[in-house]
Amino acid sequence: MLDRRHALSDPRHTVMLVDDMDANVSVMAAILRPHFHLVEARDGQEALRLIAALPPSQELACIVSDHRMPRMSGVQLFERTSLMLPDTLRILVTAYLDLDAIVDAVNAGQIYRFIAKPFDANDFLLAVQCAVAAFEHRRLLVAYHRALEETVPVLPAAATALREQTLAAHASLAALEAKARATLPT
Repeated sequence: MLDRRHALSDPRHTVMLVDDMDANVSVMAAILRPHFHLVEARDGQEALRLIAALPPSQELACIVSDHRMPRMSGVQLFERTSLMLPDTLRILVTAYLDLDAIVDAVNAGQIYRFIAKPFDANDFLLAVQCAVAAFEHRRLLVAYHRALEETVPVLPAAATALREQTLAAHASLAALEAKARATLPT
């Protein structure tokens, strides 16, 4: 579970892990914990309860969920969270390479990435880092556009700083995506 006091004082992004198998959650958490705040759920219903309990100041950057779980599949969870958290990116992890599930996940669940088990730890970390970078890029872009809309003819220093942050986030995202593409088999 998440220590909220620590989470709110630390600038790291929050990532949710959802899997009904404790061993899978442990493996994913071991890979991601040094880089992100983690919220762990054992099924879709627990994930929805934890999301509802998050303070408004804490944004969920990414949800990583197994597909096949009892009571609620990963796609069903993503369908619900896409309405609740439209900016949060979603990664579906599964050991079952079912084309229908992939199509459902992309279309209904609006996933960012699909990862097949077993996965390489470095590739998994890179996929989550890309998702979080894309989340941050979108967040900064929205803030930048909002600042632009609020300005009069002269661009204030705050908007300039947001523009620089947005450009840096874009460059970081592009570098991570290039690194991810380089690890894909050809």
